[in-house]
Amino acid sequence: MRFFTLACIATFAFLNSFYIDAIAQFSYVSPVPGSNYHHPEVGIILKTGEMMDAPSLKASLITVTGSVSGQHVCRVVLSKDGKTILINSIRKFAEGEEVAVVIADGFRKSNGDMITGVSFLFSIRPAYTSSDLESIRLARQYASDIEWMDAGISPDANTGDVVRDLCEMPDYVITATGNELKHDVFYYNFRGGTGCFGKSIISNEGDSLYATFDEERGISFTINKNGYLTYYNYVDSCFDMMDSSYNVVKQYFMGNGYRADEHEFLVFPNGHSFLFCYDIHPNLDLSDLGGLDTVDVIGCVIQELDADQNVIFEWRTWDHMMYTDAIGWAYIAVTQGQAIFDWIHANSMELDGDGNLLLSSRHLCEITKINVSTGEMMWRMGGDNNQFTFVNDIDATHFSGQHDFRRLENGNYTLFNNGNNVTPNISSAKEYQLDQVNKVATLVWSYKHPMIGTTNVFGPAMGSAQRLSNGNTFINWGLLSSNVPQVPRFTEVDAAGNIVWEFNFDGEYYICYRAYKFDWNRCAPVADSMLQLNYITADSAILSWAQPNFSSSYIFEYKLESATDWISIPVADNTITLDNLQPDSAYLWRVQSVCSSIEETSAYSGIAAFNTLSTTVLLASGEVMGLSVFPNPVDQYLTISFQVEVSGPVSVSVVNLPGETVLYESWTTSAGLNRKVINTSKLTAGVYTISLKNDQSILRKQVIIH
Repeated sequence: MRFFTLACIATFAFLNSFYIDAIAQFSYVSPVPGSNYHHPEVGIILKTGEMMDAPSLKASLITVTGSVSGQHVCRVVLSKDGKTILINSIRKFAEGEEVAVVIADGFRKSNGDMITGVSFLFSIRPAYTSSDLESIRLARQYASDIEWMDAGISPDANTGDVVRDLCEMPDYVITATGNELKHDVFYYNFRGGTGCFGKSIISNEGDSLYATFDEERGISFTINKNGYLTYYNYVDSCFDMMDSSYNVVKQYFMGNGYRADEHEFLVFPNGHSFLFCYDIHPNLDLSDLGGLDTVDVIGCVIQELDADQNVIFEWRTWDHMMYTDAIGWAYIAVTQGQAIFDWIHANSMELDGDGNLLLSSRHLCEITKINVSTGEMMWRMGGDNNQFTFVNDIDATHFSGQHDFRRLENGNYTLFNNGNNVTPNISSAKEYQLDQVNKVATLVWSYKHPMIGTTNVFGPAMGSAQRLSNGNTFINWGLLSSNVPQVPRFTEVDAAGNIVWEFNFDGEYYICYRAYKFDWNRCAPVADSMLQLNYITADSAILSWAQPNFSSSYIFEYKLESATDWISIPVADNTITLDNLQPDSAYLWRVQSVCSSIEETSAYSGIAAFNTLSTTVLLASGEVMGLSVFPNPVDQYLTISFQVEVSGPVSVSVVNLPGETVLYESWTTSAGLNRKVINTSKLTAGVYTISLKNDQSILRKQVIIH
């Protein structure tokens, strides 16, 4: 990460070329030139789509000026990806003002190409009165209540005085055939009347593994993509992340003045995260659309944040969609004169195989693919703006009010089709194969539950559909419109549509937004693919492995391939150096995780092998040998290992692709094996060459820095 402090000093100017210039010079600009309704905390994001030359981002080239607040002192950050330029004002912009951004010629790409200067304008939202703030509060509550109303249930049924000491795990009934996937079930249940909302983990057989009752923290409870437990925190408007001991270890907030919404949160092993919010702007004039001249409109804002919590991508419906995109049963609120318009009602995000974003919007009945490099909509599937031809799907609307659009490992996509405003009212899980070039959506699998007496299983709101590792599908029916006791809450079916496992709460109005089955290893083993040989000689080896979540130490075991017994060594870190090995011999090794906080150990990893070198491989006097660098790719700290016969001076250089030395260190080595750790955090992401040199020899290795 590189930081630059600069004074953004300029006279305020309004140039007709602002918008065209900005679009022409950068592949992505945020705020969108000419856009409105930004919060005073807004940051500026620029991308060319290519690696940038950090030293070229000079203070004298950048000007940011508010029409009311005047000149701004800014901090400029080049994100670790080396492509994203972030410009953040030290102080907030003034409410209601227009902001001018002027960048002179001089920014350069890493290949040396200069970027022509650009200019653009955007506007900050007006100041909110106390009445506006109350309208925003009520609109946010409306967005939460509308799903209950869609199910014909009063939102008041979901409220009540809660005495947590009196809360208990709700009773439930499970039926199973033995053909289900025997993993643990994760859910957060709502309940009307006395509340007692609880995030819970139960075994496949129904044994309680974890439960805690909290009406303010727990919705969207899941194992996220980085392996940690996450859920929404209404108190702080963020997502909490827990380790396997159920301790909150981190909170994730949106930037630029936005408050995260509870519907979706994605966080990945590299620390990047995606959040969105329902962005409410009061008193907008929709009279030209047949509505009132003062309507509180609920839009959507999506953000990607890097591992340092910098907003590196922002996408807003205000900039890309029209009010009339909302399908009839959602848009009718405008023409009927309602004062609140829940325009989009986004409910899920997913990254596609190419790294771009898939957004599900309930009130558009649409899946939208968004290019995270440019912000442009790549395609729209479903709803009034559908661009796809549907094959094998006899349902007239294909999907309506849908939730939980997900990409599968086979490249297909699943969703939970609520089936709103269609006849007959019935929900389903669907799997589509998408030809994204020719825009053809082929239905390859679907499931509708058999009727319960005379009642269809219909969840007009909420719901999820998860494809399991054995090919079964785990369905949460969401907020059911019927309170018929026999209607299930969760159903697992095999590929042929046979019910193999089913769950039902034994009580009224228990529902779940989403539910999942996961293999919950609180103390996870080391992945076999992460066992790495980093350095080898005739009598020594350096081995390392990835650190599973929650592990505190390890048991390392190794032996000669021909030996019977393993040699066990407790290890505090995820690396070990073995000495006094036999030359020209085959060894086996494996690792076990130790999770001391929960007093558990994992299974052993798979068995890996290495061969020591022959003693006939000799070093010349003073020669440096066996350069090894790990981990590779590297995020921050890089370990360099090598061997020399006699002590002496050695230098290491880190060289970028243009051939520039960006880091240099030297030190005196000792005879034998040497290790050196260098900090690469100040280097931009990219490919580098590590050069190790002494008086007799030079060795080189390529390394990727994230």
